[in-house]
Order: sequence, then C-alpha cells, then structure tokens
Amino acid sequence: MPDWSTIYERLTARIESYGIAVRAQRLGLETTGVFDGHSITTNTDYDLETRSHNIAHAFGHIAQWSLQYDRFRALYDQLYAAKATRRTDPVALEQALGRFREYEEEASQHAAWLLLETGCPDALPAFILFARADIEAIVGFHRDDIAPVWRTFFEAFQGRVARGEWQLRPFEPKPVPPFVPVRLEPQEVIQEVDGQAGPALSGSGQGS
Repeated sequence: MPDWSTIYERLTARIESYGIAVRAQRLGLETTGVFDGHSITTNTDYDLETRSHNIAHAFGHIAQWSLQYDRFRALYDQLYAAKATRRTDPVALEQALGRFREYEEEASQHAAWLLLETGCPDALPAFILFARADIEAIVGFHRDDIAPVWRTFFEAFQGRVARGEWQLRPFEPKPVPPFVPVRLEPQEVIQEVDGQAGPALSGSGQGS
C-alpha cells in the first residue's frame, strides 16, 4: 500500500524546487484543486491519494505550457475551432482530439517521471489508472460537450479494466528540464456538481 502522505510530501518538495508553490486549503466540494502556473492548490477535504495525483498531473501541464506556450495555445485554438465545425467536418474534430490526447499523454509522462524521480514508484499503478480514466473523460467531454460524472465514470472505467475490456498502458516517463513557470488562467481540477463529481477537467482554456 503506497504511503500517500510521504508521496505527497516528496512531490511537493520537488515541484516547489521548480519555483511552483504547492498549497493546501479547503476549496469546497466543487473542486479538488486549482493551478495557475505559479502555484498548485489542493483541496484538504480530499484524500492524499487524489491530491497526489492532482499535483503530479498539474505539474506536467505547467511544465508543458512553461516550456512551449505557443505550441499549446495553438493546440487549444485548433481544438475549439474544430469543435465549432464538428457537424460539417467531424474528421477535423477527431484529428484535433488526437493531438489533444497526445498533449494529455505527455503531461502524464511528465508526472510519471516526477513520481520515479522522487522515489515513489509504488504510486505509479494508481496514478496510471487515474490518469488513463481522466484522459478518456476529458476527450469525451471535448468530443460531445457532455461532462461525465467523474465518480460514476471512474467506477465504470475500473470495472472495464478489471474485466479485461480495457488494457492499461503505462506512461513512458518524460524528464522535465529546468524551466521558468509562466502564469496561466486558473484551472480547476475535477469539479463536483451538487455533491456528485462532475467533469474530469482542469478548466476550459489551458491544462486539464
């Protein structure tokens, strides 16, 4: 059983070495966390496993935007343009979603590297399950503009994995070089709606 308290502390120390503040406070049931490039805030009402997944994944996105801001701004511009014409050009949307999936994959590769770099390999199986489900949820949201209820979606996803209907692929760790964090529009991580988990999103414009 992973020691999530130790994992969270190690992740926090390494993330903060990049100049990103890691904070913890009560945020209400509507979100498990927020990040804005210069900081990541987790909700103390949630368990340390969820908070560890969130800060690792948020760090991956902050690294992406800080290192290649223009690339990911263009990716989102293309995604929203494709969503606007989905009825007349569904192929363009699927192509944009493919690039978006690669973007999410890369963020999780950075997170996997961070877990190994901080001596937390025992956290990887749980992170892989969580992140693979999150990718499917957010890609589905952008395809259909219908947000899944996260808890229901995650439970169903775990059931598919247990039955062998979905094969979990590990994330190939991708090192993160030194970078200067850039300020982003605040991004919420996994929102809750009316006491039930809502979309597995990190905001509408940057990150996820």
